[in-house]
Amino acid sequence: MRNIFIIALIIYSSNIFSAHHEETNPPGNNHMLLSTYEIAPGQNPADLEKELAALQLQQEEDGYNDCGLYRHWYGGQRAFYAYCFFKDFEQLDAIHETAEANEDRMEITQNYSSHTDHILDVQKLNMGKAPKNNVWTSWKFGPYLTLTEKQERAEILFNAFDRAFGGCDLYFHSWGPELAHYISCGFDNFSDFGKKHTAINKILEKELSTADLDLLEHSDDLLTLVQD
Repeated sequence: MRNIFIIALIIYSSNIFSAHHEETNPPGNNHMLLSTYEIAPGQNPADLEKELAALQLQQEEDGYNDCGLYRHWYGGQRAFYAYCFFKDFEQLDAIHETAEANEDRMEITQNYSSHTDHILDVQKLNMGKAPKNNVWTSWKFGPYLTLTEKQERAEILFNAFDRAFGGCDLYFHSWGPELAHYISCGFDNFSDFGKKHTAINKILEKELSTADLDLLEHSDDLLTLVQD
């Protein structure tokens, strides 16, 4: 019963957050499926890239609103990051019905070493389009905080990055392996990244260096766009 209550609370809180930020989200992009495909030892990344790019096109044919693919550049996981937006779970159900009807879907050879899926709630989409290069950050806060308190701290950080990078996106866990917030920001090249690196560090130093953000875990990954 306790586990059921916790799940219900998370879903309820997610709905509150989504409703609160509805005005910043393009219609129809309320959720995002984020899938990571780790590059196996000895695997040719170029071959896997072609396979996953084709898969993302198929995902769009199956009914997702918009799909794309990023490749690892710098960070913790040497992997490809695939994303697809969808409006609601009725749309997701229709997508799966279409995919299940494809008799060739089980004939695909798995060429990656591991795979994870996250369903994320879209809270803010300020970039407008997929950036050429992407800073993908994950933020986990202290387990003693309420979900509302975690959201407040995520928005403080988001506001800082959004100003420094000239527009970022904010996501929150809905279903998947970790309870976290995600901030995604774009940059053109490393010269541009250097300017934004300086900008975010100035904001962090002046405004947040003594702030109690209750951070538990954090990760950064730099990604480059393969296909949008």
